[in-house]
Amino acid sequence: MSVKKICVEKDQRICDNGDKNLKVVINSLDYDSLAKIFMLLPVPERIDMEKVCTKWKEACQLAWYDIKKYKCESSIGRCYDNRLLTQPYLKKILLRCGNYLNELSLSDICNSRIMPFVGDHCKNLTTLECKFNDDSLIDNADHFVQAFTQLDKLKCIKITVGHDCSNEIINLSAIFDSLPEEINEIYLFSEPIWDVRVRNISMSVRRFRNLQKLTAVGILLNNINFQEIADLTTLVYLSIGLHSNIHKNHSLFKKLVNLEYIKVTIGTEDDTDNISTEELETIFCTCRNLKHLDIPRGLYNIAGIPLEKWINFQNLQHLGIACRLMPDLANAIVKYCKNLKHLRIYYSYAAMDNTALEKLTELENLECLILDGPNYLHEELIIAISKNCKKLKRLEIPACIIVPAIDDDPLSSPSVLDELSKLQYLEHLNLRCVENVKDSTIIAIANNCKNLKSLNIQDCRSLTKTAFVALTNLKNLQILNVSYLDILDSFIIKLKGLRKLYCNQCTNLTDIGIIQFIKNNPDLELLNLCSHDYITIRTVITADQETKNRTNGIILHILISVPSILQASKSIIKSQWLVVGTGDVPYF
Repeated sequence: MSVKKICVEKDQRICDNGDKNLKVVINSLDYDSLAKIFMLLPVPERIDMEKVCTKWKEACQLAWYDIKKYKCESSIGRCYDNRLLTQPYLKKILLRCGNYLNELSLSDICNSRIMPFVGDHCKNLTTLECKFNDDSLIDNADHFVQAFTQLDKLKCIKITVGHDCSNEIINLSAIFDSLPEEINEIYLFSEPIWDVRVRNISMSVRRFRNLQKLTAVGILLNNINFQEIADLTTLVYLSIGLHSNIHKNHSLFKKLVNLEYIKVTIGTEDDTDNISTEELETIFCTCRNLKHLDIPRGLYNIAGIPLEKWINFQNLQHLGIACRLMPDLANAIVKYCKNLKHLRIYYSYAAMDNTALEKLTELENLECLILDGPNYLHEELIIAISKNCKKLKRLEIPACIIVPAIDDDPLSSPSVLDELSKLQYLEHLNLRCVENVKDSTIIAIANNCKNLKSLNIQDCRSLTKTAFVALTNLKNLQILNVSYLDILDSFIIKLKGLRKLYCNQCTNLTDIGIIQFIKNNPDLELLNLCSHDYITIRTVITADQETKNRTNGIILHILISVPSILQASKSIIKSQWLVVGTGDVPYF
């Protein structure tokens, strides 16, 4: 026998003895010690340990008390042989840890039959988040009532209403009546469906006298609802959709003196008159503890509110308003709202006063600045933002044109946007449809803004290959919008680490580049290929193969607008981690 073979056999015996000794040591542990070891494992592995032997199965029953929160993700979260989370598997989890849970977030993989199960096994919940289609809420309200009557410790409920194209009024009265009277937070959001922005939902919040936070968005509230909300003086947080003019009969905010957070949304342009200057002034006079105020575009006149009222907003950190900003208003904001971190100004096609905008750059704590709407911005404003707003993490100036301060004069620097590269903490930058973006701007940003996570340069058509090459140096970039640009395969195959890529109407791309891009970005969540007539089914076949063995639990959504590819994909896709479809994608 050779020396090598003897050594190998000896090593094997030592290894086998080591394994036996290890098993002996583990099996000699008591149940509590075994349970503590199992608690180091992810949830799926704890369940798998039950299959090893009877002792381990019994010990596993003691290994769940550390789990206080559980959120349904797309996958079960196993590091090997990962697969989509299903309702039966979720029941397995809740059967083991439900009694210890304080917070539970259900996803749309669940139907209403999960609710009685939650009520039976998760009696210590203080926070529950769920999403159900309207048909479930209409036809199976008893499932929710059965659950909520048992969840008497519940302090927070979040319900998102999806849609199965039902036109019925959704009666939530029985469901709301089954919630604990002492509940503190209710978040109710109805998703828009087709051209229907709001839904008729019947409910009442009158019982909840300790309610502190309320969201009611996408819901057509009636006069009674508004009066009930207006009487909830305990509220500190209110996010509400004003989708009718019913509330004009009385003030919503006159009694809500404790509010710290107000966000108002509207459905369509027809709703812009639902917010009056008088109601806005009521907010200024009544809600003196506000930290967050977000009011959409409307027919209100912010200039009609006395400037001295802004002294009531000294705690304000987030402000979103629609106005034609003038110097006196900018001076008041800078004087009284020194704690502002997030500022968003909505405007239409009316020219903004650039002197006033420059004044706003004196807000020393500003981390987010959004000038939302097409406008002419002076080059001096860009320089002021770059010089003064050193803490900025988000900057959005979409659809603007950079102009000189004096009409008909040329820009003092054609590449004035290069100055934005001085914002070294920048994480999100939106330059969508900005006419003046040059290659030098992108190169400077890529070289200096190393923290950049999302970049929107859609329709910046003066950019060339030189700028695109520079983008590959942004190692932290996760979201990129290059729609309507002349990008090539040679560019996208160099992109790595992306989670979302928007390349709508990039007609020079081919299967070759798209396929390699998918291979290079295993964490990709969204790929927008709409209006690509040159993409073939090969892209879908490769995406199916590449995602089939994903272990990260991330589902790749590919948006395609070619009907023949969409139809063929239905029979081709076998991967549980791939979804191919079409739809509207919002700007980011």
